[in-house]
Amino acid sequence: MKERALRQQIESCIDQVQEYVDLESAQAISSFESKAVDHFRCLDGLKNQYNTREDKISEFKRLQSEYATKADDLEASIEHFEKLSEEIEEFLMELEVKTKLASKRQSQGPKT
Repeated sequence: MKERALRQQIESCIDQVQEYVDLESAQAISSFESKAVDHFRCLDGLKNQYNTREDKISEFKRLQSEYATKADDLEASIEHFEKLSEEIEEFLMELEVKTKLASKRQSQGPKT
């Protein structure tokens, strides 16, 4: 008999704990849902306040890519002109040497 009464009390306690857990869970879910709705409303307000247009972002990315390409092209042109400048300097030094040799030959006159 005592065992049966003890089991009934334990089952009663379990039922009460389950009811308490169910009630607290329902309140937590309700609170969470309410806060989630509030956050979504706030988010919608922020979206309207700070409107970021996708076309503006796409345009910015396109321009950024375009300027990077232009910078690369400019760098390639600079390297090309630097090489060209070095070749011209080399040519001028060779021309100077040839001019001096030609001048020296002319000043020595023809050998007969």
